[in-house]
Amino acid sequence: RQLSFAMVMATLIFGFGSCKKDPVKSTPQPGEYLNSNVGSNWSYSTMGTSSSNWTVKVEDSSVLYLSNKFQMYKTNTAGVITRNYYRYSKGNYSVLVLDADGATQEIVYLKDSTQTGKKWSKSIKGLGGILKQYNYEVIETGSKTVGSKSFENVVHIRLNIPSMGYTSDAYYAPKVGLIMVDDDYASSSSAYHTEIKSYDLK
Repeated sequence: RQLSFAMVMATLIFGFGSCKKDPVKSTPQPGEYLNSNVGSNWSYSTMGTSSSNWTVKVEDSSVLYLSNKFQMYKTNTAGVITRNYYRYSKGNYSVLVLDADGATQEIVYLKDSTQTGKKWSKSIKGLGGILKQYNYEVIETGSKTVGSKSFENVVHIRLNIPSMGYTSDAYYAPKVGLIMVDDDYASSSSAYHTEIKSYDLK
């Protein structure tokens, strides 16, 4: 399950406010879909082929990749810790991943430019030398209700990795970040549905 988020990168990004307040209904500002404030944290619940509850927290730690600073986000799933690194720069939201040779790669998973139909992609080396093509597309923007909360200016991003038989539909809200994602592993007949449960944003 954790591996899918390292791929989706949906994996997790966030904003300003409190779990008791709805996000402001205004035009999103550049970079507003990512919160890198230390101490911000989110709780999620995943249901499907397997189920789990997990949390993400912005840690006071970062790394440099090609002279660019990436903030660390720590995920805790039943005591199992994973760490991912994200940044925002010049309209792009990106995450670090490793290719099959263990080399670091940067992948853009979201953009400030959210017009419906916008597409972008990147290939990295997969196992056996097979390229993993990360294909992204903006499906729609609008309002979205998750549980008892309603969000405005939500961006629906679809990621497809053909060589893995993998598709995800991730939903990002300004000032909050990832609010919902559906993962489908057609190659293994596995599917997951994840929803945000609470957040405490600094």
